[in-house]
Amino acid sequence: MHLVPSLCLTDSMQFADSMILAQGANWLPAWLTPLYVIAIAILIGAAAAILLYGLLSLLSFIPVLGRLADSPKRAIIASLVIGGLFSGVLCSQYVPNSGEDDFAYALILPLTTIGMLFGFGIIYGMWHRTRSEWFEILGEGVVPYLLGVAGLFVVIGLASAPLVTEPMAFFDSIPAVNLVGDGVEELTVVVPGVGDADPDTSPFHQASIEYSLRNMSVLQIRSDKTVLIADSADTSAFSKVPHRVNADEEQFFRSENRDVPPIPGDPSRLHIQNREINPATVVFSITSTPPIPEAKSIVAIAFSFLLSITAIMTFRQAAPRVWALALSTAKNEMAQPLYLLLMTLGIVGVVFFGFYPFNTLGDDIRLLKDSGVTLIMVLGMLQAVWSAGTTVSDEIEGRTALTVLSKPVSRRSFILGKYAGIMLSVLVLFAIIGAVLLIVISYKPIYDARETSRAATVWQNGFEEIITTIPILGLYFMETMAIGAIAVALATRLPLLANFITCFVVYVIGNLTSPLVASTKGNNELVGFVGKLIAVVVPNLNIFNVQAAVDAGNAIPLIYLAGAFNYLVCFAIAIWMLAMLLFEDRDLA
Repeated sequence: MHLVPSLCLTDSMQFADSMILAQGANWLPAWLTPLYVIAIAILIGAAAAILLYGLLSLLSFIPVLGRLADSPKRAIIASLVIGGLFSGVLCSQYVPNSGEDDFAYALILPLTTIGMLFGFGIIYGMWHRTRSEWFEILGEGVVPYLLGVAGLFVVIGLASAPLVTEPMAFFDSIPAVNLVGDGVEELTVVVPGVGDADPDTSPFHQASIEYSLRNMSVLQIRSDKTVLIADSADTSAFSKVPHRVNADEEQFFRSENRDVPPIPGDPSRLHIQNREINPATVVFSITSTPPIPEAKSIVAIAFSFLLSITAIMTFRQAAPRVWALALSTAKNEMAQPLYLLLMTLGIVGVVFFGFYPFNTLGDDIRLLKDSGVTLIMVLGMLQAVWSAGTTVSDEIEGRTALTVLSKPVSRRSFILGKYAGIMLSVLVLFAIIGAVLLIVISYKPIYDARETSRAATVWQNGFEEIITTIPILGLYFMETMAIGAIAVALATRLPLLANFITCFVVYVIGNLTSPLVASTKGNNELVGFVGKLIAVVVPNLNIFNVQAAVDAGNAIPLIYLAGAFNYLVCFAIAIWMLAMLLFEDRDLA
């Protein structure tokens, strides 16, 4: 008598399990595909680094090249020459094609920095010492933590590959990525005129141009004469009716609108008939994009990974004393209880934000991004200011700095090493908490859709949110670097508490600098002078604040990142000079 209820209970449990599995099959691919894309980008970047520095390691066996860096003077000269060539090529390619004529100059300094970095990377990558020290470079200090974050994405991404629809399609889209420009190409075809003959008997001439219909997103056709576009020279072999383009008419075909272009898939079959007396000039303006547009981000992430490996190796080999001091500082700060506390607060905070209902009627993910990146920035600034007080101020007051400077370490190297070590520890903080935030952001659209009973979301939504978050993290790290520079400079003279208060005041006023200057317009000259004076003395941290763009859901353009980088470099140089003035005559005995 008890068999029927038991069977019913078993059936209901099996049904519930099948429902859970069915739901998981719907949302798991949408969550994990963005992580898979990031994973293959990191793997491509790692493969590029292995290929590049493997080749340079082979070149290091040539005595002339392998021992070039034994002399620091020769290494610097050679690095500057090669870096200058790289910088010139990059600037000549990207500045004119930036699409921002009024602000294209902002790209010069970032591109020059990248070129110089690769110049030094090539020279020191060929050094015989670098060939034998690669395992030490990748296994010391903060590097394993950064590689561990990258490895986390790789493991999760590769493990989720069976759930990704057509995982190899991403690799097929990479060759179609436009490395320079916006992918617009103009192809001109001159078609002979019909003369005195009957237009209907005019022959179809082969266009003889090359294009890829698979990668074509927009096709614009314009002609100064009336022409017909066909897929054969023989009228009996037409597979479809020829397409007519009238004189001085512009026609657009967009793949996003599912428009069918009138040109054949095989370029060799494209033929054009001119129906007028004089020759016709037909212009095909083709905009090419990868079949999977997200492939552009794969190339960008892979290049960033290669650039990071190059920066770490170059820093260690070109400035070993500064690197050693930075490494010691970073390891000491990361071992402190405060660092672990901030790390824990950051991870718990971003996970909490991911599931907290903000009740914004569909904009929860924007508040998640805003709250998450702001939390990471605040924790990073706390760590930077605290580290400046404990590693610079306390060492000066406790006479520990005198021991370091008694070795062959100059005061400039001491300041640079301390600042670099502090920022390396903050970088690890940003990287670990930021990685958790990106994973949560990838899941957030799915979570919101399930909570509001909306239709299942697609993986592109989560990936877009991730890609738009990474530049924001970069900007907020730049702001943290600015505050960290101020903290290190002040730590040469001020104790920890005074440094904290001063940096807090600078942060508050710095984020109000732009509104303050704008509010002084139209007022009397004294008010305007005071506003401009504050803008000169206090850094304009509002440059790094993009909360308005986050709230509006707008992506951060590359030109804006370049401008923020330019400001950071100029500000850091000014603060470094101030720090040297404060520290140069400081009595350490």
